[in-house]
Amino acid sequence: MLISRTLFTLSSLSLAMGIINPAFAAHGERDRILAMDEVIVVKGSPAKANEISTTKWVIDADEIAASGAQTFDQVIANVPGVYVRVGGDSTPRVDIRGLKTRHITFLINGVPTSSAEDGQFDPSVIPTTQIARVEVSVGPTSVLYGPGGSAGVINIITKQGDGSSLLSGKVESAPDNTLNADISAAGSGENWQGIMSVTHQETDGTPMADDFIDTRNQIGDIRFNSDRKLTNYYAQGSYFASDATKLMANYSQRDGYWGKSPTVDRKKTPSRVEDYNEQSLQVGAAHAFNDTYALRGFIYHNQTDMTENFYNHKLNNLNSIVTSTSKVTGTNIQFISEFDHGAILTTSAIVEQQDWYSHTQKLRTLKAGGTGGGTGSGGGNSGAGDIDESIMVYTAAGEYQYQADELYGFSVGGAFHHYDRVEHSDSDFSAQASAYYQLTDSSRIHTGVAQKVRYPSISDLYAADGGNVALKAEVAHQFELGLQQTLPLNTDVNISSYITDANDYIAKDELGQEQNIGDYRFMGIDMQMTNRYFDSLGLTLSYSFTDTEDRATEQRLQYRPKHQVRFQASYDLPFGLTTRVNAERVIDQVNGKGVELANYTLVDLSINQKLWKDNLELYVRATNLFDELYYQSDFMPRAGRQVFVGINWQL
Repeated sequence: MLISRTLFTLSSLSLAMGIINPAFAAHGERDRILAMDEVIVVKGSPAKANEISTTKWVIDADEIAASGAQTFDQVIANVPGVYVRVGGDSTPRVDIRGLKTRHITFLINGVPTSSAEDGQFDPSVIPTTQIARVEVSVGPTSVLYGPGGSAGVINIITKQGDGSSLLSGKVESAPDNTLNADISAAGSGENWQGIMSVTHQETDGTPMADDFIDTRNQIGDIRFNSDRKLTNYYAQGSYFASDATKLMANYSQRDGYWGKSPTVDRKKTPSRVEDYNEQSLQVGAAHAFNDTYALRGFIYHNQTDMTENFYNHKLNNLNSIVTSTSKVTGTNIQFISEFDHGAILTTSAIVEQQDWYSHTQKLRTLKAGGTGGGTGSGGGNSGAGDIDESIMVYTAAGEYQYQADELYGFSVGGAFHHYDRVEHSDSDFSAQASAYYQLTDSSRIHTGVAQKVRYPSISDLYAADGGNVALKAEVAHQFELGLQQTLPLNTDVNISSYITDANDYIAKDELGQEQNIGDYRFMGIDMQMTNRYFDSLGLTLSYSFTDTEDRATEQRLQYRPKHQVRFQASYDLPFGLTTRVNAERVIDQVNGKGVELANYTLVDLSINQKLWKDNLELYVRATNLFDELYYQSDFMPRAGRQVFVGINWQL
């Protein structure tokens, strides 16, 4: 009932704001400096130096809707330099330029959302119906985000009441009792806006490709232990007390359960997340004192409570139960000074507390009552383990942006970080410098360098199965050089080359213990070409080359494809029919023993037909159209062909 009361309170508050205080009329477009979902200060138009002096990819709601993506991992998969891989824990992980999910600063509306336990996030629990746009910044990104981010920064901007339909929804189904559905309600006035949504996903499991030959650990057409049920609630609102003062709040809650499939050769046993609850709350305010000075900030609290059961290979004996709570609580305050001639100085103070509690109950052989929830019966407790740790992270940062009209601009920033835990405290700094120059009306170059610091996560330090309290921070040194070029026939090309040296890289050794393994180098090129010569035809070709190396052994790093080629095409017919094809070729990746994994090609197809202008749409979409049997990790086959039929509607 807590979520029901929360949604009712937010909606009532938004309605009350619109009724009791209509006096403040909007005078044109309000200052973007009050948009707290953008950590980097953007004021007016054109975009400021920090935005265009590094590589940044933006995916808007129209692109997301056209792709047919249902969850965030499906959205991010087509960004150059990004590789979405499902590994041994059956959870999608997002790699950028060869670096792992834990090296990404992941934000929702500018607020850190990664787990305190391992610094990672699960992109499959975030529904696309809540997303207005996704911003992916890579290379020498801003220091204002705090420590980490050596792979890049992902910021999901959620939908708002203004600009959204009063009432909208989607329902789609596929075989194996697969259902995805959502409904949203939005409203806005002169000084307020708000939106609420509920999203539900469930399936009995993902299909196996027809070419897969049954093993002892995988029999049948459905991936063993791959069922899933997840419900997501979301509400947000904002209110302008005046043209210079804005208040806002976001709240989300996710509940559900799912299975984690084992490897098909029995090297890894299955487990089930039997009880998952994640809550996130953000409250913020911004005030512009005058045309020069402004103050903005927010406080946030993210908490994930989870119970995971570990079984034998047949899923009928319960071996252990792990209950855990991960909390991240913090505040980010920014003071902004905008000077004449396109200069902005932003200073920031960030304080964050990370907490992780984990209790492991080991059991004697305990018969479980099937594959559902519960702890079974019989047996007894043969041991227990508890972890209860907390870390404080402090950051003081400053960043200066300068832009001379649209000809050139630069950004320079520095940040001091202090990492405080019981056994040890550590201090370090991050720094960034980037610039761009408009060579001609159709050509722009940019370059940048940075030092980024990533501290070990709580599980890196304290996990019972491999933690190491002696770990040091990783330090990454980055360089990037890029070109944006406009060609004839309405064609745009974006090319970026990069080198990242990660020193004291944290990873598990051969015994499974976390260590500062050594120095890794990541080099590569990301390219994207788009063409809109014909209004009804959209074409996108992208290519990523990634070369990775352990500089001590001169060996390649595992599960980092050397080549990724993607092609997207969409065509709009006059009678409201749209077709879209997405093809991806992944080439040359190796496992932990240096053995090459098979190359693979994936093709997705969608057909959308508008039935009543923009208010009603019927669609069919197919993923892995040719039923490719492919692997992104040893003995972990990925889903075969899936065909969905759905309907979108809005009022």
